[in-house]
Formats: sequence, C-alpha cells, structure tokens
Amino acid sequence: MKKIYSLRELKTINLIINKPSIVFLRWDLWAGKTTFTKHILWNILEITDEISSPTYTYYNKYWDNYHFDLYRLKNYDEFFSIGWEEILDNNEWVILIEWPDIIGKYYKPDIEIFFNKTEKEGEREIEIIKK
Repeated sequence: MKKIYSLRELKTINLIINKPSIVFLRWDLWAGKTTFTKHILWNILEITDEISSPTYTYYNKYWDNYHFDLYRLKNYDEFFSIGWEEILDNNEWVILIEWPDIIGKYYKPDIEIFFNKTEKEGEREIEIIKK
C-alpha cells in the first residue's frame, strides 16, 4: 500500500518490526531517510541513544540493532571483505539497510520500504511491503 506523508508525519507511521528482521530502505537522495530511520529507532524500537547517519562509517549499532548505509560500497565483495555478512547471517536483531542493492541477491528483507519524493515540497510517497 502506498500513502503520501509530509516529513512531519513520518513519525506517525505505525510499523511493527519483530526481531529478528532485515529491513531494506529504498529511496531517492534527500528523501527523508534519516528522519524516518530515527523514527524507527526511537519510537518503534525504543532506542534512547542519539541517532546519526552511518554514511561515512557504513553502519551504526544501537543496542542490538544495526543501521547500515551501503551507498558508498561498489559491490558485494566489498561488503563481504569487511565481514558484515556475519551480522546478517547471525541475525537476532533488527537490521535497517539503506541502499541495499549490492546485497539484494544474497539477502532478502522481511520488510521493504520505498520512499519517493512527490511534486510537493516536504512530501513523500511511502510504500511498505512485509514479506
């Protein structure tokens, strides 16, 4: 189901994420991914830590949950050489993965969330697919 939300309304999305889960986050650049990821971690998973983008660190760990940003990786071999497949293969937590294309052939999500900008500034079309 697709629905239109303002960026302020993102925190009202009621999403149930059970452990263990792999969540693929797919969207345009500047589509509100940090805002939505913060909502998931703070309001749904009840993380109290400060949340930051893992663009330059590749991932952040919050308690037993991981937030990956694979935007800067070129291919699965880079992902594998860093050793992160061990985290996904031994999944006991919630793993949020931005830009998951390079691992999509090897790992399937439990939930896939698509974000698209609309013609209206500050508004996003969101589609959530539970597998």
